[in-house]
Amino acid sequence: MRALINILDLRPLIKQDELKATTVIILSPLLVTLHRYFGSMEVGREWLGLNSGLAPSAFMFISAFILFGIVPLVIITKMFHGHPRDFGIQVGNWRGGLGIIPVLFPLIAITLLYPASKTQEITSFYPFARESANSVGGFMALQALRGLFFYSAWEFLFRGFMLFGLRRHVGDWMAICIQTVPQCLWHIGMPTGEILSSIVGGILFGVIAIRTQSILWPMLLHFLIGVGLDALIVLNI
Repeated sequence: MRALINILDLRPLIKQDELKATTVIILSPLLVTLHRYFGSMEVGREWLGLNSGLAPSAFMFISAFILFGIVPLVIITKMFHGHPRDFGIQVGNWRGGLGIIPVLFPLIAITLLYPASKTQEITSFYPFARESANSVGGFMALQALRGLFFYSAWEFLFRGFMLFGLRRHVGDWMAICIQTVPQCLWHIGMPTGEILSSIVGGILFGVIAIRTQSILWPMLLHFLIGVGLDALIVLNI
């Protein structure tokens, strides 16, 4: 028994200055797993009876806001005794952000979003709450909820909590790569092209966050990509 205890004793393995990084690395995939299994639209429909209009999508967005936004924020402020600004919640290098978004988004829209909007795999999956998105008001409500609750929390978990939480310990590039892994895993079960593009997107958004020292600019680009794809599908241009 003593030998077993000695083998399983983690104290010699974990240094004091690694506790925060350990928390970030372990907690992040746990939150992703909890959202996929307990915060999805399917759970909203099957467990809570949310079957109409925006309700299933709103459930997924709000559950993401709680798990990806509020929980990491509590960890940062109460456990790490840190400031949200150090985890990307700031305007940062706004000149860089305003310079890169108008260039990247049209390029992504032309080369990726437009071709994707013509594929059966994508059009059968998006937009969420398709019946609501068939009206201008419904479409705007869907995108507003998605941006306010989902994309904000998504970028805070991966580009804020993970990326800025790990870069001091492993360096910028490795932090970018590490935060890309659970982001990709969340997309399992979605269209193949989206899973593959989530790897490229994770790296791209991570680079933008590092360069601008903010999650605002990758969040804005992510939001524009989501709205742009939905608009192309609904308009069927």
